Amino acid sequence: MNKKIKSISLNNQEIERYSKQILIKNIGGNGQRQLKSSNVLVIGAGGLGSPVITHLTSSGIGKIGLIDNDIVDLSNLQRQYIHGTSRLGEYKTESAKYFINELNPNIVVNIFNIDANDKSIDNIIPNYDVIIDCTDNFQTRYRIADSCEFYKKPYIIGMVRGYEGHVTTIFPNTESIKKNPRIRDLFDENSVQDMQDSCADQGVLSITTGLIGTLMAAEAIKIILNIKEVLIGKLLIVDLLNTKFETINYSSND
Repeated sequence: MNKKIKSISLNNQEIERYSKQILIKNIGGNGQRQLKSSNVLVIGAGGLGSPVITHLTSSGIGKIGLIDNDIVDLSNLQRQYIHGTSRLGEYKTESAKYFINELNPNIVVNIFNIDANDKSIDNIIPNYDVIIDCTDNFQTRYRIADSCEFYKKPYIIGMVRGYEGHVTTIFPNTESIKKNPRIRDLFDENSVQDMQDSCADQGVLSITTGLIGTLMAAEAIKIILNIKEVLIGKLLIVDLLNTKFETINYSSND
């Protein structure tokens, strides 16, 4: 992403906070200001959203938007570690905002207590640079992906079940690039029902959501910093039970 960052500055407290990160060659002061200038929308503040929100917050993203209409339940705490026992019954967005403010008060947080399928997300998505989909069903994923395609927004998606997880990044098609693959090139609507059912049946581990969510956050940070090695046209498959990582290439069917 190529944002104008001349007007963005880091105060002394921010320089100290991000000092170890600024030392990294492809970040530096300019990269840190680029992160501060960026806006990321996280849809889903649950198992995948927890590590995504943690890493975006600690890395210094300037503004984070949160979409979720669920409340914190005791069964969530096994993997949704940004929430706590004291916040049971609260909206997950409110709980996540509390976590963000505690970890890094420099972050601007916008919360939306709505379902991800609500038509109002079409008024929210255009205001963010990168969209991260942490939802848990394909109907919602297709809905979000279609909106991201329409508004020309990079879209990061992760999925988990048991010890397994998938991550990919989808870039919108533009006038100059017309053959970026889309979500239906990877997950055809006619073939995802079995996958969705098995996800519900097998449950999920916090180690899986933690790793996959971390990879999703990494994709967002690399997009913001213009690092080219992102998972466009690539599906990363993680099998923690057998300690295997595999990348599968996919392309546009058009």
